Amino acid sequence: MYYPFLRARQFELIALRELATEGATQGVIIPVLEPVKETHNNLTLAHKVFQDKNQTAYLIVNPTIGELAGDSSFYLEYLNELENSKFIPAFHYRNNSEFINQSIESFGLSNCMIICQNDVNPDDSEFKQLVAKAEVSSINVNDPNRNRTLHRFIRGLNKNYIRLDDLFEKQARNSDYLEIQEHRFSEEHIYYIEDGFNGFSDYTVLPSEYIDGGSTPRAVVIHLTYLNGENQIWIRHFTSKTNDSISNVQGKFAEAAAKAVAYCRQRDLNNSAISELVSYYDNEHYPGLGTVKKISIKNHLLVISQFLKNR
Repeated sequence: MYYPFLRARQFELIALRELATEGATQGVIIPVLEPVKETHNNLTLAHKVFQDKNQTAYLIVNPTIGELAGDSSFYLEYLNELENSKFIPAFHYRNNSEFINQSIESFGLSNCMIICQNDVNPDDSEFKQLVAKAEVSSINVNDPNRNRTLHRFIRGLNKNYIRLDDLFEKQARNSDYLEIQEHRFSEEHIYYIEDGFNGFSDYTVLPSEYIDGGSTPRAVVIHLTYLNGENQIWIRHFTSKTNDSISNVQGKFAEAAAKAVAYCRQRDLNNSAISELVSYYDNEHYPGLGTVKKISIKNHLLVISQFLKNR
């Protein structure tokens, strides 16, 4: 099972809604959503689609970033108000077992996910008691290979054990991707079971670093992943050429899209995300940078979905 870690922003949720509507993610992908905005209209829209299409997702109730960072009851109360909820509670753990235990008891939670860093001491009694609770069914650890003691301890719990990796190599400037083009992205989808995990998680084709807002870029990049002949996931960066100023973003998109469409046609790569990109390019339509990001995320999830369904 794949657990893409996303920040529950508008175009990320649109990608998930479209994938659920297509029936592409059910049974193989369960998103982990960390909300960064106090308003939850986009979350509610996504939840309605998830209800209709029987798609589940984890919702982190104590985000570490954004407008409501920290331990609070805001998203716990939001979850509590949902009927026939497809959102499953998830908690960041950072020496806050008291808050998590109280939340589980006060709101009658079950099937919870604990997300933690690899510096957790598995001999810590509060952590051991927390992850042993019947209400905790999944444990998601960031880069678990860095703490073999913790890894062995969690494996021994016989719970849903997930590894979280930060795979996207962010560059200082978009124009820097002109020199990179493509490289190997991930093999976790091949080896996660062999390595003792029940699932794998990453930040898709986005950096793990959270940036609130953004400025107009000098270069437009379209990041597309694909399976090579050995089922490794590779990523290719299609970057605009005229990057000397922030003007003419539409033209920069056309330059990047021309490269991406030519490559996909040459390699016979196609899915609903790529078809959308091809349509924008062929019709000379600029959809906006949010939609460009959505297409990259959607394509990545479709690549993994196809692999897991055909495995």
